Amino acid sequence: MSAYEEYECATCAEAFSAYPDANATAGPYCSPVCESEAKDLA
Repeated sequence: MSAYEEYECATCAEAFSAYPDANATAGPYCSPVCESEAKDLA
């Protein structure tokens, strides 16, 4: 059984893996680039 869980980015719909209690799962984005685009900061 893997310690990672799969999540889907809210911006690009790309799947990414992260530990369930990691900071990466605090938001629905796979990368800082997608987060910036979603928040119109780019």
